[in-house]
Amino acid sequence: NPTRHTSLGRANHSEAPPRGSPRRKTIEDAAAAHPQLPQNSKALTFKSNMATPRTINAYAALGPSKQMVPYTFEAPPLPPAGVEVKVTHCGLCGSDVHLWQSDGGYKDFTAWAAGKDAQICGHEVIGEVTAVGSAVTHVKPGDRAGVGWQNGACHNCEWCLRGDEQLCGSVSCTCCEGNEGGFADYIRVKDGGFVYPIPDACDAAATAPLLCGGQTVWTPLRQQTKAGDRVGILGLGGLGTMAVTFAKALGCEVTALSSSDSKKAQALALGADKFVAHGDEKQVAAAAASLDFILVTLATQQTVDFAKYFALLRPRGTLCFVGMCPPITADVFTMGFTMHNITTSNTGGRKEMVEMLEFCARKNIGATVVTRPMAEINEALADLESSKGAHRFVLTR
Repeated sequence: NPTRHTSLGRANHSEAPPRGSPRRKTIEDAAAAHPQLPQNSKALTFKSNMATPRTINAYAALGPSKQMVPYTFEAPPLPPAGVEVKVTHCGLCGSDVHLWQSDGGYKDFTAWAAGKDAQICGHEVIGEVTAVGSAVTHVKPGDRAGVGWQNGACHNCEWCLRGDEQLCGSVSCTCCEGNEGGFADYIRVKDGGFVYPIPDACDAAATAPLLCGGQTVWTPLRQQTKAGDRVGILGLGGLGTMAVTFAKALGCEVTALSSSDSKKAQALALGADKFVAHGDEKQVAAAAASLDFILVTLATQQTVDFAKYFALLRPRGTLCFVGMCPPITADVFTMGFTMHNITTSNTGGRKEMVEMLEFCARKNIGATVVTRPMAEINEALADLESSKGAHRFVLTR
């Protein structure tokens, strides 16, 4: 039976580093502040590697939308910068479902598109380090570590040097294009810079979803808002509830936005200061021009009229998309008078991941999760597809 965990907590103020601090300038500064992050690939000394192949027992789909079945494969020896992790927890993310179903923009990134016969998903991984390559110094066997959506980058381009590895032209994703993800007993990552030590204060189950979903909402809140801003969170699913907790902990005044009042009590319990049911015209009118920033966490294939959400923004306000939505239209004539902005955000770089994990450890923050044994992966996927709740699903071994 699934096991439910509550979120680890929240706070009402920020202790995250100020934006002018050296740690936020470049990836070299981030690495200097956090020795566990190698500055770039040239800093690694590539010595001969004596690691052996690993037989990995996974759960894979042998075709789009087919049930996950036990699947065994042999992973190659670790390269000098590689890390092997024995998986104890792996979150289920909407991106796993898109890859599994080979739908939308994910179709070209599946294992099948790369010519392989099995799609092995899973990219919110926590476990124990069991082997490292000869160049790895930031983790060692026995350490607890995590892996998120990205598992590689060049470390030398403009974007990597700025700390935006997610924008690297050579970025590699943990379970895309034939990479074998964390629905398995072990995962091997060629670029150990994307394996992160997990602070002792962080609960494994509640932290696993932070490695993708959490970072997805953390990054725009850190980069595009500041303490005191009036922030709206549109959508109160797994992403939205994490965003409410983060925004409050970062010192923002938080307004939760949902279609009806059914999630009002839950949103206020998470730390939201206000609640607006956007299906109620009177509530929307009363909240007009009240927000500096709206984070859109909706995941839908239905066309959404965002005009009413722009009306909630103050002049120079921003509507930022992290959820998967169809193309939108905007009244640019009216926006010319209000100077509204439309932005997006894509997970984050390594510095955002480290900063988020440290922040969560200090503030005792984690996702609200339901756990299932990994052997029940098909039941968990069915639960994820049918769920409209505010929790995330985590597989355990």
